[in-house]
Amino acid sequence: MYLLSGDERRFDYYKHADKAKHKYMTMDASSFWDWSLDEMVAWERGVISEQTPMIIEELNSLSEERDLVLFEGMMDINCLLSVADRDHIAYLTVDRDVCEKDFFGRGDHNGMLTAIMNTEDISDEEKKRRIEIRRAAAITAFYQDAQSFGLQSFSRTDLSSPLEMTYIIEQYFNMA
Repeated sequence: MYLLSGDERRFDYYKHADKAKHKYMTMDASSFWDWSLDEMVAWERGVISEQTPMIIEELNSLSEERDLVLFEGMMDINCLLSVADRDHIAYLTVDRDVCEKDFFGRGDHNGMLTAIMNTEDISDEEKKRRIEIRRAAAITAFYQDAQSFGLQSFSRTDLSSPLEMTYIIEQYFNMA
């Protein structure tokens, strides 16, 4: 099985953004920390929506070379469902509490935490605010109820290992 990581590819998709077609990926975010939580969430969801066709194109290309391709990351579910059969999709979520606890521990998010903590011209209180609002915006934007879209959904908790989740997915697709 080939694994395509959306987290690893996310910034590559920005390189292919076209100002005329990708409002969110090309948006001037220099005032990001002044945005409200709702504005941050809208931006995150906009980026996901704009990147989804790029992801689907890459998945289609990979599926010509590989028997099985697994995508890890976020996609606009409406866009995905316009091109994929529900029976070929299993949506794996992570319990929201786990997401909040582990958000800045991820390699692709740790740089954000470091950048916030190393910003010299803001107070400790402002650093704390930025950490909390960044975590809240990302998790709110990324967290979707796939079941409301009629997708098979599995949720990982603190008690489930990646190996256990792999087994559950294999069982669902009759691969075990």
